Amino acid sequence: MVNRLQHMTKRVVKAEQGETRRQATAKGGLVLAQRVAQRTGLWSGAKRCLPPRKDPTQGFPTKAVACAMVHGLLAGGRGFRAAESLRDDAASLRMLGLSAAPSAETTERVVKDVAARQPDAAGPNALLRSQCRRTLRELLRRELLGCEGFFTLWGDGSLLEVQGRRFDSIKTIKGRTGQMCAGVFVGPMVSGLRFALEGEGEKTVVMGLLESAMRDVVEPLRLRRQTLVLLDSLYGGEPTFDQLETYRGAHYIVGVTNLARARAVMNEMNDAAWFDTGACRALNWDASGLAVAWLECEGWSRKRTMVCRRWRRAGEMIWEHAAVVTDLEPDEPRVAALMRRRGWNFAQAIWHLYSHKQALENQWKEMLIDMGLHHPPSARARVNSVFHALGAVAYNLSVAIRRLALVGADRTMRLWRLRRELFDLAAEAIHHGRKVVMRFIDSRHADVHRLLRAMERLRC
Repeated sequence: MVNRLQHMTKRVVKAEQGETRRQATAKGGLVLAQRVAQRTGLWSGAKRCLPPRKDPTQGFPTKAVACAMVHGLLAGGRGFRAAESLRDDAASLRMLGLSAAPSAETTERVVKDVAARQPDAAGPNALLRSQCRRTLRELLRRELLGCEGFFTLWGDGSLLEVQGRRFDSIKTIKGRTGQMCAGVFVGPMVSGLRFALEGEGEKTVVMGLLESAMRDVVEPLRLRRQTLVLLDSLYGGEPTFDQLETYRGAHYIVGVTNLARARAVMNEMNDAAWFDTGACRALNWDASGLAVAWLECEGWSRKRTMVCRRWRRAGEMIWEHAAVVTDLEPDEPRVAALMRRRGWNFAQAIWHLYSHKQALENQWKEMLIDMGLHHPPSARARVNSVFHALGAVAYNLSVAIRRLALVGADRTMRLWRLRRELFDLAAEAIHHGRKVVMRFIDSRHADVHRLLRAMERLRC
């Protein structure tokens, strides 16, 4: 098909301020976020979980500040100033049911007040777990069991950059310094997030959040027998295994490469014990192999199954090693099915399951990069715990939008794209009694139709 010639016409452009009949906003797509928040009971949960203001008769309630913060972060706001973009946006405020938006100073004061009354960010983390329960309950069970029939539960930490000398709880890891933000993820959502305080490390925080996730999310959803806990080598040790083994029916794969005894066992194994898995050009490996052995370190109550991997880089003679410990067995139905389907042995199946953790770690990117949480807004780790937990609430809300309202490839789009294509749509706010209708006036008709179809799905 031949298209007719397209021209570019020279235009003189000017700008002027005009009067509109109704209140309009450039962030009309946030109505989708508010609709999902209402459907999952987010704001009633915020009122229940977050502590009230010291003087509830004056200023913004904690719930209102949390609402403005969450929508501000989704709209592209940063730090304590996240809600500032809503202050002059009367249409968005009307849609959210807010008479005004808090200033950066008010947001900071409220967050610090919550941190002073809840040093461990108990309220915001309770809100996260409530949000996870309400959202995951609406997803199809087969979607939750996307890891070869398992429901993933994993924890990790990220060292966040800080500048200045007044920051407390500073950690130094491999020459880098910063504050440690640790979180636990259940399926696609964050169930708990907190900063490590003085005298704490990532492991202490994560194992505590893991216990809360099992009790308040996994158990109510009746997913314990489908749960697979994935942790890296920082957590490899018997205290971790003892805690995980109390979760009857759940399974785990935990890295143990850092254990001296694990490295010694792998170095002592002869070549006959290794199953050859060949070269891998993508990783620049000349050769690689897998093996299964027993691991029992000094002081352990019993030995456990260790699955080992070795590889030799191109041009080198020395083998490099990695290992995980698992309570899974070859006859576990989901493992056995994976082995039959792929034609793998037990070691290959375990490393395939453990490889899911690397993909899951991308969940940090949306919070730290797309929402600008890589730079803590306060010098105090307790304050940052509250702020980042509320940031995780915003992230979870974006996950709920994609999983409950969108279809196809849109369900896996990054937050920055969700913001650009659906949140940043111009609309007018039309107020009828207690109902606010957002009437879209944006010229990007395809994106408007996508959003309207998403709103229709939420009615089901």
